[in-house]
Amino acid sequence: MKAKIIDDIIELRSSISFLMEKLQWWELNFNDSSSRDFLAYIFPKSSNAQFICSCIALRSCVDNEVGANYYHLFRLPMTIEELISNRAKSTRIRSYDSKEEAIQVLREKALDLPTDQKEGPKYIGSVDNLNEDLIQVLSVEYLTAFQNEYQVHPYLN
Repeated sequence: MKAKIIDDIIELRSSISFLMEKLQWWELNFNDSSSRDFLAYIFPKSSNAQFICSCIALRSCVDNEVGANYYHLFRLPMTIEELISNRAKSTRIRSYDSKEEAIQVLREKALDLPTDQKEGPKYIGSVDNLNEDLIQVLSVEYLTAFQNEYQVHPYLN
């Protein structure tokens, strides 16, 4: 798996988890400043604890929508999750201060790809073909949902 794909997944997870919380898709608050301080106190030697905890919580939330038998942005095959985990340990993951910052990341990755704007769980392809094209599809699906105030849960098999 290309390092760029892993970096893109991390960036998507970070921006999308921030937006899901700010737009109240679920009642999570890992991206608040108070959570950052609390997690730094609880996990003083762990970098990116906020990102890791947020992703674990969102994995469960999205599993409830699409089913735990499918892959999605927050649940990928173990080999890919290991690459993401190793990368997250060795780099500083960007945190966001505003919705506009996080939306801009999705805009840059979506590249004006059209979508049908259907909400709910949506099959977008095979995890075996996880590449730049699927990153673009994930980006545009979430971007459109955030902009049009509906929930979508793209998943892979």
